[in-house]
Amino acid sequence: MQLIFCWLRQQLPGVLFCFVITLFSSLYNSLQAQYTITGKVTDAQTGDPIPFASIALKGTPIGASTSFEGFYTIKTKKLTDSLIITSVGYTIKTKAIDPNQATQTINIQLAPSVTQLIEVVVSAGENPAFAVLRRVRENRFHNDPKRLAAYQYETYSKIEVDVDNLSEKFKKKKIVKKITKVIDEFDKLAGEDGQPVLPMFLSESISDVYYINSPQRKKEYIRKTKVSGVGVKDGSFVSQLIGNSFQNYNFYESYVNIVQKDFASPIGENWKGVYKYFLADSLWMDSVFCYEIEFEPKVAQDLAFTGKMWIDKKTHALYRIDAAIGKQANLNYIEKIKIQQEMQPTAEGAWLPAKIRTTFDIAEVSKNSAGMLAKLYVSNRNMVVNQPKSLSFYDLPVEMAEDFADHTPQYWAEARHDSLSAEDQQALAMIDSVREIPVVRTYVQIVDLAVNGWKKVGILDIGPYLSMIAYNPVEGVRTRVGFRTNTDFSKRWILRGYMGYGFSDHKLKYAGEINHILSRRRWTVIGMSHSFDIERVGITQEIIGNNKLFYAFTRFGSRGSYYQTENKVFIKSEPVKGIILSAAFVGNHFNPVGLPYYNFGYYPINGDAHLRNEFQDNRLELELRMAKNETYVMDGNERLTLGTKRTPVLTFRYTRGIRGFLGGDFSYDKFYASAFQTLRIGQFGRSNYRLSVGYTPSRLPYPLLFTHLGGGGVRNPLYNRFSYNMMGFFEFVSDKYASLMWDHNFEGWLFNRIPVIQKLRWRLVASANILYGGQRSENKNVVPATDPDENRILEFGRLRPSVPYVEVGYGIDNIFRVLRIQAFHRLTYLNHPHVHPFGVKASVHFHF
Repeated sequence: MQLIFCWLRQQLPGVLFCFVITLFSSLYNSLQAQYTITGKVTDAQTGDPIPFASIALKGTPIGASTSFEGFYTIKTKKLTDSLIITSVGYTIKTKAIDPNQATQTINIQLAPSVTQLIEVVVSAGENPAFAVLRRVRENRFHNDPKRLAAYQYETYSKIEVDVDNLSEKFKKKKIVKKITKVIDEFDKLAGEDGQPVLPMFLSESISDVYYINSPQRKKEYIRKTKVSGVGVKDGSFVSQLIGNSFQNYNFYESYVNIVQKDFASPIGENWKGVYKYFLADSLWMDSVFCYEIEFEPKVAQDLAFTGKMWIDKKTHALYRIDAAIGKQANLNYIEKIKIQQEMQPTAEGAWLPAKIRTTFDIAEVSKNSAGMLAKLYVSNRNMVVNQPKSLSFYDLPVEMAEDFADHTPQYWAEARHDSLSAEDQQALAMIDSVREIPVVRTYVQIVDLAVNGWKKVGILDIGPYLSMIAYNPVEGVRTRVGFRTNTDFSKRWILRGYMGYGFSDHKLKYAGEINHILSRRRWTVIGMSHSFDIERVGITQEIIGNNKLFYAFTRFGSRGSYYQTENKVFIKSEPVKGIILSAAFVGNHFNPVGLPYYNFGYYPINGDAHLRNEFQDNRLELELRMAKNETYVMDGNERLTLGTKRTPVLTFRYTRGIRGFLGGDFSYDKFYASAFQTLRIGQFGRSNYRLSVGYTPSRLPYPLLFTHLGGGGVRNPLYNRFSYNMMGFFEFVSDKYASLMWDHNFEGWLFNRIPVIQKLRWRLVASANILYGGQRSENKNVVPATDPDENRILEFGRLRPSVPYVEVGYGIDNIFRVLRIQAFHRLTYLNHPHVHPFGVKASVHFHF
């Protein structure tokens, strides 16, 4: 080489010599860098790409990291015999290299494992990762997306849902045999090392996402969606749930909300108290020089992550994160949750999410069932910052284009941020084949009826099936069938109704209602209804909430039962986001069923001394409901709330009784206000509280006052958080009151730290209910103790204004993953008949 160099230096002019030497050096170096290895790293169980994995030539520092899509490239002058592949949460793997190939593709599958960080003993000073994390917290106001006045971007979302962990018993079921016969025609998904999965759903969407900081508003405009799934008839409802709005995670916040649980962020406010850290490396990732930090929770059962993150050394912003929640966490039905996120800096300094991949591995409910795998992918581009729209633009959090379902294969080929993989295309083919199996279509219809309670028959939905048969002492066996129109009938008009019959009272019950949607954007609806049915004093669906089991139990009783004929005309609208106004004129005819079930009488307020037992209540109701940042989705013609983000829901209601109009018997004023909120208490769990007050200055019989919902004491074994559990069903009524209902779930804060018990995944709960109230004598005297025949008239008791009703409770939730058992102590009014100071109640609910 040296002789060639000297000869060229003598023979060629200076400029030409430099050119030849440069060309020769480049050629020589290219000949030396003759080995190229490329490939893709995927999860052996799910088939998903594994981003940020480390691939190294064994025994050398030469290597690479995988991209967000799991691809890698290594160029080297010298090969060793194998590759070493590592990633947090996976078993280390060695893969052989063919020494005779200059260019080769080596795809790798990693098997998940329970990974713990390397124990690092620091002999002097603090953990070196702490200094980095403190700077992350100090600079979060510059890097957090929330610091931007506004931002927007185009987002592409893809969701796949698979059935996995197909046990041998599950495979022997008749319907499964027919499915496996079809899917045997396809190559198994998930690959050589993984378990086979059965795709059931795959969707894609293209949306525009807009965010404004003050006031905080977010809007997603869904341009196009493509939904393919077994049992999915209409993609409109599903499409609202698959966009960007429900797949965004901000790790700068102290807690990340997933499946209605709060997980401590590894860069949150309490990072040092929750996590252990290890500063693993400093390295270039693409064009960003990063600190690589591994982390895991100090208590494995806590709601926290295990994984790795990369911090930009220059700005101390979170660049990438690979975080997982394993089966040791105090969660139900979850094998693993994995979040992988890559951030992108903006011109204003803050970093926005560029790509997000989330995996939910749902465990089998029983040995005879299968598991479920949900895989979500989001890609964002065309980011624009600090160009806010008018506030009215953000009124609808989720809006869909009129032609959201109209698209062509060419559109998706151009609009996708990434092309569909071969696995995605195979999944689509398998879904199309499975849903054409007749037994699958029948099974899907049965499951849909069981979950939703309604059976679609053309333009009508028939149901709900839970109400089709019931029993109570007054009606005996009761049958009922109902209907409602769906969007095939109209997207503006809604008709609904039902008919029922009691075989003991021989009375026909019925209801009919017609609604007209004037505006979906402002959600303005007018309607009218007429009904005749049996009800119980003080027990309504509105008071009880969504505890259907408790409501069903109360229907078995007969005390306080009356026949009600109701006519109603109403209008409600949301003129400003978060503020709902409603007005209604209601006419109710109250007719008690009489002896032996409910004997009632009252003295008319006009001075008539004759006892009456029926009355007509005609009233005007005005209501204001305020719910900041509440999110809604549309399910056909029904608007469903997904709740608020920790802000209270305030309700104010005024009722004016109108005497003389259409036969009304009472003129009165009634005022009511309430506040309901869920509070996040960090690692100590969540609290729910409901404050309510009511007042009427008018003289009225007790069915028109404020009847406090009792839980039945020890006679009712079911727990309901919206009732006073140790109070009798008809124990107290007030014309003025103030109450606080509070309950707290400590999640696993206590039991996670007790050996052996921590494996049971129990959760400590506590509650307290306090009620101040009173009833003026003039209202007490409206209802006498007996009727003219000396038959006792059912009456409520009254609270003393200076002595509140108080009960406290404590117990264990998540027993066998579904059961809550709670003990209650009643602390006041213990001298009342049939009162017990202590009781135990239970409830069943399914939650993560």
